[in-house]
Amino acid sequence: MQSRNVMEWIANYIKDQGYSVKELSFMLQLPEKKLTGEMDEELSAEEFLDLCSYLNIKPERIREEIKS
Repeated sequence: MQSRNVMEWIANYIKDQGYSVKELSFMLQLPEKKLTGEMDEELSAEEFLDLCSYLNIKPERIREEIKS
């Protein structure tokens, strides 16, 4: 699973669900560009899991949807 695909999936999910990138950035202490997929830097494992937890998404769901 490529990290770029994961970030694209997450960025699309955030947009589709109407989450505020500014609020997510503040709450999770992540740069807004990381949440929109505009940054080349990958999420760390901790950042990824924090984001999944905050968005109430099982990490397995992302993997399954990217593979299909």
